[in-house]
Amino acid sequence: MALQSKKVMVASDVLYAFVDRAHAKYPQATAYFRYLSEQKYQVYTTYSLILEAYDLIFEKISPSLARDFLRGINLSSINIIYPTESDTKAALKSLINYKSAELTFVQAQMAVLSNRHSIPQVCTFEYLHPLFGLTAFYLPI
Repeated sequence: MALQSKKVMVASDVLYAFVDRAHAKYPQATAYFRYLSEQKYQVYTTYSLILEAYDLIFEKISPSLARDFLRGINLSSINIIYPTESDTKAALKSLINYKSAELTFVQAQMAVLSNRHSIPQVCTFEYLHPLFGLTAFYLPI
């Protein structure tokens, strides 16, 4: 049996759903974080994913909750990855050369940073573009 990596990247949609208790995916987001904690996963996210989640919380819920979200991220054990210039150039190259127009810059940057930090799985509710062999994270049944 192959050893599964204990690293996972958490996307902005999961972060937002975890904060918004009225969100349809809130129960799944809480289950993700509970499982990741119990199984002692190394949880990662990027600066741009935090910014996306912050903007959504600020616009759709409230500015004060958005500030509390940032405070919680700061106090949590989530590892924040900041892109370098070479990471940004690689994301731009991936975005330009990708065959689908639906890929966003933030998604391309997440894929590049996941690849460079050996993070094989992404926890997201959205479609995950097949870049660098990334796979979606699923809870075991």
